[in-house]
Amino acid sequence: MRSMDNPPLQGASPGAGQARVASMNRLTPRQWLLLGIAFTALVGMRWNVGWLAWVMPVPFLLYLRSTHGWRARLWLLAALQLGVFLQILKMITEPIPWPMAALFSVPLALGSWLAYLAFEGLRRRLGDGWGLLLFPALVITLEWLGWRWSEFGSWGALANTQVDNLPLLQTTALVGLAGPALLLSLVAAWLAVVIADARPSRWWRSGLAIALMVLLAHIWGSYRLHQPLPGPQVTVAGVVSDLALGAEGIPPVETLRAGTDELFARTRQAAQRGARLVVWNEGATVVHAAGESAFLRRGTGLAQRLGVDIVMAYIVPLEGMAKFENKYVWVTSEGGIAETYFKHHPVPGEGSIKGSAPLRVLDRPYARVAGAICYDYDFPALGLRHARLGAGLVVVPSSDWRGIDPYHTQMASIRGIEGGFSVLRPVRWATSGAFDAYGRSRASLSHFEANDRILLATLPVERVPTLYVRTGDWLPVLALLFVLLAVARVWHGALRP
Repeated sequence: MRSMDNPPLQGASPGAGQARVASMNRLTPRQWLLLGIAFTALVGMRWNVGWLAWVMPVPFLLYLRSTHGWRARLWLLAALQLGVFLQILKMITEPIPWPMAALFSVPLALGSWLAYLAFEGLRRRLGDGWGLLLFPALVITLEWLGWRWSEFGSWGALANTQVDNLPLLQTTALVGLAGPALLLSLVAAWLAVVIADARPSRWWRSGLAIALMVLLAHIWGSYRLHQPLPGPQVTVAGVVSDLALGAEGIPPVETLRAGTDELFARTRQAAQRGARLVVWNEGATVVHAAGESAFLRRGTGLAQRLGVDIVMAYIVPLEGMAKFENKYVWVTSEGGIAETYFKHHPVPGEGSIKGSAPLRVLDRPYARVAGAICYDYDFPALGLRHARLGAGLVVVPSSDWRGIDPYHTQMASIRGIEGGFSVLRPVRWATSGAFDAYGRSRASLSHFEANDRILLATLPVERVPTLYVRTGDWLPVLALLFVLLAVARVWHGALRP
C-alpha cells in the first residue's frame, strides 16, 4: 500500500485534475451523479442488490474528485437526497405513508453528504495513500455513532446490504457491523483511486491486499457455516396473530375477543406439536388495564397445564393508541411470571412507553433465554448485552409491514451472529424466522401465504463464544482515532508557517 505521506494525486491544479479524470473514465460529473443515484436507490431495503453495495460510493467519490466549488457540492447533496429517498421509498407500503421516506431520507442524506465533503477535503490535503484508509475509517465511525447513539439504530449500515451473504456476515462475530463495512468501503475507495489515477498500476499491491482480505473473509465465513453447533437443542414456536392493530385503532370488542381466543388456541397447538417455548408476535392483542389481571391468569394457567413457557406480547392502551404499553410477559411452565419487558427502543413517532429496566437473561430448564421487542434488535448494544449475560436463545416478538419483509427479520439475525446465540422472531404482516448462532435459517413462515400462523423450529441453545462479545467495538474506536489523526495532521500542516 502506498505511503500515507505521498502528496495528493489530485488537487494540485483543479483543471489538471478534471482533465485527468475525464480522460480516464470518459464520464461527465453529471453522469457520475446519475450513476450514484441509481446505485444508492438499488442497494439496501427491499429489492436489495447486494453486490452493488461494493461499488455504491464510487460514482460520488469520482464526482468529488472531478468538481470544485459549493455549487457542485450542493448538487451532490441533491443527488444523495434523491438516491436515499428512492432507497427508502422501496419500504413504503400500506400502512406507511410515502412522506415517511422523506422524513428519514433527509437526515441520512445530510449525514452522508457531510461525510463525503469531509473525506474529500482531507484526501486532497493528505493524498490517496491516506484516503484509501480514511474513507473506511469515516464510514465505520459514522455507522458506529448511528447505531450506538441515534434512534435510527443500524438502519443504513453497510452490513445490512449483505443479508444474503452469510459467509461475509460471519465477520460480525469478530468485530460487529464494522467488519462488512470495512471490506465494502475499502473496495469502493480503492476502485475510485484506480479509476482516477493516470497510472493505476501503482495501486496493484494495495488492490491485492484488499482482494486477499475479502477472499479470506469469505473463506473463513464459508468454513464456519459448515461447522456443527454444539450443545442441546430445543423446539420452539412462534405464534402470529390475525388481529389488525394499526391506524384504524383498537378492533371492536368481539373481534378482539375472537382474536385473543385464537392466540390461545394456536398456543395449545404449538405445545401439542412439541414446543417447549411459545412466543407471540409484538402486540399480538390488546388488553385493557382493567382486564389485564384476568388475562394473565388465563395465560399462566394455560402455561402450567401445557407445561410450556409462553411469551405473551400485547398492548395496554393508556390514551387510546396514541400512548400505550408495548410489552411482553414471560410466563413459565410452572405457572409463574419470570419477566415483564417493555420495548426499549420505540420506533420514532411510536406512542409506546419506553422501557428502561436492565436487560435480563432467564435460567429456564431448557436454556438461558432473553427477549427484546422488534425495533430493539436494530441496536447492536442490546444483543451484545444479552450475549455477555450468557443468553443462548433470544426471542424478538415483532410486527412489520410488507415494505420491509423479509429484510427486517434478516437484520435481526445479525445480532445472533455477533453474540453467538439463536434468534426466534415471530412477526405479524411479514416473514417470521428462526436462526441459529451462525445466522442460518432454521425455519420461516410468511404472513402472506395460507398457513396456520404457527412457526415451529428446533434451535441450538448453547451460546457460541465470539470475539466481538469479548472485545466489543474496538474497530470503530480505532477508526475514530484514525480520523482524528488525519484531522490533526491537516490542522498541523495549516498552522505550519
